[in-house]
Amino acid sequence: MTKHYDTDEDMDETGEQNAREQGRASKARRATQESSTVASFADFQALRAIPSTQAMETIMTKGKQQFEKLSSEAATVGKDHVDAWMKSSSIFMKGYEDIIKTYMSMAQKNAEKSGEAVKTLLACKTVNEYAEVQNRLTQEGFDELMAGATKLSELSVKLVSDGFAPINDQLGRTIKKASDSIAA
Repeated sequence: MTKHYDTDEDMDETGEQNAREQGRASKARRATQESSTVASFADFQALRAIPSTQAMETIMTKGKQQFEKLSSEAATVGKDHVDAWMKSSSIFMKGYEDIIKTYMSMAQKNAEKSGEAVKTLLACKTVNEYAEVQNRLTQEGFDELMAGATKLSELSVKLVSDGFAPINDQLGRTIKKASDSIAA
């Protein structure tokens, strides 16, 4: 939108006001830049006051100390993780051994019962007696199967819980340590 001026004097007066405002803004920008430059120069001068070898030595010493601390912590965390895995592996091996022993015991009992079942079925004298014995043996076999499956399931759940406990504990400690380090 174009502004309409009544006279040339109004136009000149508005132009002068704009020029004055722009001049003030420009001076404010220059003052800010100059104060920033002076502050930067003062920081530079303060750094120059310290002997360069001493400043470099201080920087290098701090860097070395930080690196040594980090590498020491990393080595400790790594060792703790390996220890947790070893404990976990040991628990898993013992748990697998228990599961295999239980399974083999169940298989042996089942083989013995199967032999007895064949003898019992062969001793039957009538078809009705054979059907009754077969129903009873089938029910017993199903009950034993469910009991064995429940026992194996319980052993498996216990194995997984106990086996992962050392790893979960170690990860929890590591996360807490990292959180504490970040917070500090």
